[in-house]
Amino acid sequence: MASSSHMFKSRDELKKARELEQARKAGTIEPEKDEQGRDINPHIPQYISKAPWYLDSGVPTLKHQRNEKLHQTRGDIDKWYERGKRLETKKRKFQKGCCENCGAGTHKTKDCMERPRKVGAKWTGKDLQPDETIQDIDLSWEGKHDRWNGFNPAEYKHIIEYHESLEKERQRLKAEQIEKELTQKTRKEKDSDDDDLSEFSESDNDEGFKQKASGDVIIQQKDEGTRVTVRNLRIREDTAKYLRNLDVNSAYYDPKSRSMRADPLPHIDPDDKDFAGDNFILYSGDTQKIAQVQLNFMEAERQGLEMPHLIAEPSLAELVHREYKTKKESVEEKHRREVLEKYGGEEYLRKPSDELNPQQSELYIEYGPDGRIRKGLEKSIPRSKYAEDVHEGNHSSVWGSFYKNGRWGYKCCHQTVRRSYCTGTAGRDAEHTSEAIMMAATERYYENRLQEDCTQYFKKNSEKVSESQGSMNDNMKNANLESHFRKEGTKSINKS
Repeated sequence: MASSSHMFKSRDELKKARELEQARKAGTIEPEKDEQGRDINPHIPQYISKAPWYLDSGVPTLKHQRNEKLHQTRGDIDKWYERGKRLETKKRKFQKGCCENCGAGTHKTKDCMERPRKVGAKWTGKDLQPDETIQDIDLSWEGKHDRWNGFNPAEYKHIIEYHESLEKERQRLKAEQIEKELTQKTRKEKDSDDDDLSEFSESDNDEGFKQKASGDVIIQQKDEGTRVTVRNLRIREDTAKYLRNLDVNSAYYDPKSRSMRADPLPHIDPDDKDFAGDNFILYSGDTQKIAQVQLNFMEAERQGLEMPHLIAEPSLAELVHREYKTKKESVEEKHRREVLEKYGGEEYLRKPSDELNPQQSELYIEYGPDGRIRKGLEKSIPRSKYAEDVHEGNHSSVWGSFYKNGRWGYKCCHQTVRRSYCTGTAGRDAEHTSEAIMMAATERYYENRLQEDCTQYFKKNSEKVSESQGSMNDNMKNANLESHFRKEGTKSINKS
């Protein structure tokens, strides 16, 4: 019962309360409601539903079981105090109790972060700084315990740049010192006729390098006690993968793993090359069998069957896969027999006799020492179910191999009509001559039109030109008129 009353009750009242509680548990009566109108579960024990004496409000409730702190709005983890922010209002007169140095009222003189003035704001009354904004941010538990809250890396950018510049300068001075000592060593070696190689040692070299004076080879010094392991070293007699094709647009070479997955020479016959990419090796051997096993197990798990783990139980997985293959073959053989019994045709599936299938043939194949075929048995090109190398209309190229002025055609004869008959080189020559004739005709047409426009313009504007340019001679007039007529003519041609 969800009652929170602690008053004394008689036997009849207790009996009525017990019957009411049993009726509520049975569902014959509505459950008790709290002060917010929500139902109280009658199956909650009394030690949970009954409020303690210091929280008892006299009404049935479960408020004493809820954590009110969870519903309080707390500050976000990204909130922080705004540094250096001041109020917009500026002071005009120094007030008592403010900072004697800058005049702000939110801190004392000993806490002032500004440069100490020669004469403070208290005595000059000039350049009084506004008060800082004092913020009260209610941080959550995460915000209080986050050690990087309020950290801005941009504030320390100049420090990082300063140390980077120091490091570059140190490396430059170090390189100059090494070069200077090298020149001194080489001069000493030239003066002396000694053939022994002098070793160059650097006193401040942390990485441990030594250099021979005669040759420019830098050798790294290694401690004999340290163990150095190098993985994936190739045999030096082999050709490096990145040297097989020097084209930058060829197969990608990964220098970290020394792998070239694609084929660097795809245009060469596969029988004439000894390296076809790392993926060619990955897809050889039992790789396809393992992939088929994984595919079958994934399909079985998708159907809801419980299968063994391929890595944890490889032997059991292989055994299950073999049983699956045998059952699948038996089912297919049974289905095949049923189809043959129903429709017949078994005589067409039998193998031909030995007389019709001799063991010897005249086919000659020559193999090399590495097992590759040198001569004979050319590789057959796979073909699709569609007709290939069949050209219609006596064409030697396919439709779409030629494009001009927004139209597609045949490359062999430059025809732009689909399913037209090929005219060959004669058709192309005829097309070129017709284009040349059309160009000449259009040029003649525009020249005649330009001349007609010039004469008409000259007749209309001859009086105006003579009045405005009476002092000019006839040659200058004709030249100006001709240039003007040409401009007007070209404008009219462009418009047309």
